[in-house]
Amino acid sequence: NRFLLLVDPADVPGDVEQITINGQTINFVVRVERGTINRFLYSIAMLAPYPESLQSPRTLNKTAWNNKLVYKFEGGIGIGHFQGFLSLNADEALHYASLKRGYAVAYSTGSVTNTQYNLKLAEETALMVKAHFKSVYGVPKYTVGIGGSGGGIAQYVIGQNNKHVIDAAIPQASYPDMITQTIYVADCEPLERYFDFEYTLDHTSTWGSWLNRGLVEGLATSPIAFVDPWSLSPYAPAPGSSGCIKGWRGTAPSVLNPAWTDERYYEALAFYRYPPEVIASIKWTHWNDLANIYPQDENGYAPNTWDNVGVQYGLRALVSGAITPHEFLDLNACVGGWKQPQDMVLGDYPWNPNSTTFDPWDQLNMNLSLGCKSGGPPAPRTQGSIEAMHAAYNSGHVFEGDLDIPVFDIRYYLDPILDMHHSMASFTSRARMLAAKGNAENQVIWFAACDLDLVYLNKTCSFDPTGQTLDILDDWLIRARGKSAAQVIKFKPAAAVDACYNKDGSLLYAGADAWDGILNKKPKGPCASAFPVFSTSRVQAGGTILDNIFKCALKPVETALSDGTYGTIEFNDEQKLQLKNIFSDGVCDYSKGDVGKP
Repeated sequence: NRFLLLVDPADVPGDVEQITINGQTINFVVRVERGTINRFLYSIAMLAPYPESLQSPRTLNKTAWNNKLVYKFEGGIGIGHFQGFLSLNADEALHYASLKRGYAVAYSTGSVTNTQYNLKLAEETALMVKAHFKSVYGVPKYTVGIGGSGGGIAQYVIGQNNKHVIDAAIPQASYPDMITQTIYVADCEPLERYFDFEYTLDHTSTWGSWLNRGLVEGLATSPIAFVDPWSLSPYAPAPGSSGCIKGWRGTAPSVLNPAWTDERYYEALAFYRYPPEVIASIKWTHWNDLANIYPQDENGYAPNTWDNVGVQYGLRALVSGAITPHEFLDLNACVGGWKQPQDMVLGDYPWNPNSTTFDPWDQLNMNLSLGCKSGGPPAPRTQGSIEAMHAAYNSGHVFEGDLDIPVFDIRYYLDPILDMHHSMASFTSRARMLAAKGNAENQVIWFAACDLDLVYLNKTCSFDPTGQTLDILDDWLIRARGKSAAQVIKFKPAAAVDACYNKDGSLLYAGADAWDGILNKKPKGPCASAFPVFSTSRVQAGGTILDNIFKCALKPVETALSDGTYGTIEFNDEQKLQLKNIFSDGVCDYSKGDVGKP
C-alpha cells in the first residue's frame, strides 16, 4: 500500500505488486517526472514496467499507459506565497487507484489549495502542466480531475470556468467553492461566543444544549463528543461540541484577520532575511492574498466579502417554536459581527502566543456591545465590500452551477463526528446547477458509511469508491467522446446513478430517488433517510440550500411582521421595538437574491 524508491530498474524486487493492464500482468513500477512549472512544483507519474532510456521523451516506453490522464487536485486552506510541498504518496501525486488502472497522473502544488487559494492561478497552472504533458507524452483521450475538500472545490470552479482543463470530475468531500463557504463559516465564532457567555451566566440557559446551538448554526452538534480543551473553551458545556468548533474553530482568524498567520511563515521570512518592516506590512487575509483579483484601499487593506447586515440568526428555530422571541431577540442583539480588516489586531491567546488571556473566538476582533441585552444598544453588524463581492464573481471564484461535464461527487458521511466536510455541500452544488441550467443530470452523488467514534470523533473508512467511479466515467467518456456538452447526458451509463454504500462497500441503495426529500418535497429517499443532511447558519436564518448570498436585500421590519416571515409567532409591543432597534436597516429578504452579484 505504499510506493518505494526503485534503486535499479533492472533489479525489481520479487515482492513488487502485480497488476493487469490490457490483459497482461506487469510489475507495478511507476516513472515520475518532477520539476517546476509556473513556479510551482509539478510531477507526472506513469506506469513504466519495461526497460527504457530516459535520455529523451522519444525513448520512453509508454506502452503500459492507457492514453488517459488524471489531474490530481488537493485541499487545505492556504494563505501566503510559497511553492508548497510535493507529496509523492499513494493518495496524491502517485494516486494509487488511477495508476493501477493505467492512467497517467499529473499533479502540481499550484493546484493544491493548501498552497494557495487563487483558483485562476490554479487553472492557469493546470493548463501549463497539461500542455507540457502533451508535448512529452502525447494528447490523452480525456482528463479526469480527482481531489478532496479544496481539491473538490477546484474541480467545480475550474470545470465551470475553463472547458480545457478536465473532461470529468471526481470531487471528494467537496464544497461548491471557498468564497461562499466563508459566509457561514465566519458566523461560527460570533455565535459560539454568544452561546458560551450565556451558558457561563446561566447553566440552565437554552444555549447549554448543543442541540439548540445546532438549531441556529445549522451544522451537526453532539452532546457526547470530547474535544481538546482549547477547542472547546472552558465556557462551553462538557461533554459535547459542534461542527463550528470541531470543524471550523480557528478558520475565521486565519482567513479574515490581516494581523495573524501561522508562525512558520514568520520563521521562513526571517530566515530569508526579509526586513522586519516588510514582514510587519504583510496583510494575511484571503482577499489580500489574491491581490490581482480583489481591490485594496489606500493603506493596502483588501476589504472582504463577509456581510451579516439584516441576518436574522435562528429565524427558523423561532418560527418552529424551538426558541422564544426573547431568546431570538437577545441572540440577534448581541451576536455582532467582525471588525473591518484595517481595525483588526493580533488578538489574545492562542492567536497571540505572548498573551495570557484565553480567547478561542478571537473576540477582540468582533463588533460587540456590553449593553446589547434587553433593549440596549445592539452589537453592530458587518458591512461587506460590494466591490470585493463583484470581484469574486467576475474572477470566477463563485461556483454558479454552469457545469456540463460528468461529475461524481463522492464523500464519506462524517456529520456525526462534526467533521468540517459536511454533507449538505454536495446538494448545494447540485442546487446551484439546477438553478443555473435547469438540470443536474451530469452530477452523481455517492455517500459511503464509515466506522465512527462518536465520543473522540475519529473515523475508520475502509471502502474507497474512487476506482469504481473512474471505471464508470471511463465508459461514459469514451461513449460521449467528440460530442457536445449538451449531448453528454445522452451517453450516461446506467451505473452513473445516485447511490449510498455501507461501510463494508456493499450497496445500500442506488436510484434516481436516493436523495429525495433534500432538494424536493417528496418523502425521504433511502439514502437521505440513512444519511441525514444538516444545514448552515444562513439557511437557518431563512436562506436557501443555495447558500450563495454574500449580501441580502433588505425589507423593513414592518413588512416582515406582516408578510409571514415569523409564521405564527407574535411579538409584543416592546419586542417589536427591540426588533426594529436591532434591524434598523431592515431584515434579509432572501427571495431577491444576492445584492453582491454583478
